Amino acid sequence: MKKVTAFLIALVLFIGTAAGLHMFMDRNMKFDPHSFGSWISRYKFFASDEMKANMNKDTMLVLGSSEFRHGKKMSSHPANLFEDNSFNMMMVGAGYYQSLFHTLELTALAEGVKNKKVVLILSPQWFKKEGVLAPAFASRFSEENFIAMIRSRLISQETKNYIVERSKKLLSGDPQTLSRVERYERVYLTGKASFFDKQYVRFYRGFLKEKSKVGLFTMAKTRGVKEYDPKQLGRPGEPDWAAYEKMAQEEGERAAKGNPFYVSHRVYEKQLLPNLDKKKDSKRGDSYSESPEYDDLRCFLQVCRETGIEPMLVLMPVNGYWYDHIGFPRKERQQYYENIRALAKQYGAQLSDLGDDEYTKYFFLDKVHLGWKGWLAVNEDIYRFAAQAEGK
Repeated sequence: MKKVTAFLIALVLFIGTAAGLHMFMDRNMKFDPHSFGSWISRYKFFASDEMKANMNKDTMLVLGSSEFRHGKKMSSHPANLFEDNSFNMMMVGAGYYQSLFHTLELTALAEGVKNKKVVLILSPQWFKKEGVLAPAFASRFSEENFIAMIRSRLISQETKNYIVERSKKLLSGDPQTLSRVERYERVYLTGKASFFDKQYVRFYRGFLKEKSKVGLFTMAKTRGVKEYDPKQLGRPGEPDWAAYEKMAQEEGERAAKGNPFYVSHRVYEKQLLPNLDKKKDSKRGDSYSESPEYDDLRCFLQVCRETGIEPMLVLMPVNGYWYDHIGFPRKERQQYYENIRALAKQYGAQLSDLGDDEYTKYFFLDKVHLGWKGWLAVNEDIYRFAAQAEGK
């Protein structure tokens, strides 16, 4: 009897502690919009409920890839440029986060996007012949976002079918995740689920949500994400673009030190210079003209249409100086730009067309990532897109 009593007391204490911890996290899950928005972490990307709770009317959802992690010391990086402005970005993306991942992310966040706008920064390198690589997609795959997509009342059956089939194909090398995805499909899409399927998904979905909440809270505190303070939300008002243009020019000149690619001299010396001869004309036969990525991008734009969210695509150029050196054909580069322009027109998406900036000095930090003038151009177009959303 004493053992039973002790067990019951321990159980009550455990449940009480867990409930108290849950309530504590819920009360402390509001963060500074700039600090949280510029934090690049899968713990954030997978916690859609917490992301929605941290977006306000001044938040622009900006999806991209590894550019967010680069150039954080530049005055033109969005984490710095908008630091004291009420306008803020909810940035999502790192290496190998491409159109299909962002389609899932958008479906999970759609009902929390208060200004009904989204920006997708396109990297030309996404559009290689093979598209997103299966191991890369599997490593970035979010089951929480997938479940949100498949349960969404806003997305058509046809769109869901494309996302499900494409995801299953790319997850073929991860049998455990694929098995769960197929179970979600049976429960939420085809109606062919067994009793065990339903109970399993019910339990596992709750586990995923709790895991995301705890992971986000713990990592945000560990990484120094600032707490919400209504007195520190920044002031409205358009940045002084001319002043930032001058700073971008000066910072770029200092960092590049006259190297022939107009990128960071540190990058030039450590990464480019040792391999110049080896890389010369090494990409003569390459192309971004045909890729499964285009269909994934079409799906993203279709989701925007179905959810009533207006997209802006940022058409990033390639680094013309470097791409000339490696022999990547100009004709193929131009075809890629035309492909994106055509898709934007077809779906009525706004377009930040930077295709003519291949040879803009200091546009790039390295071979592919945005630099001083690159981030400035992207930020200005995003800000104007956001202002337009507010009718300014």
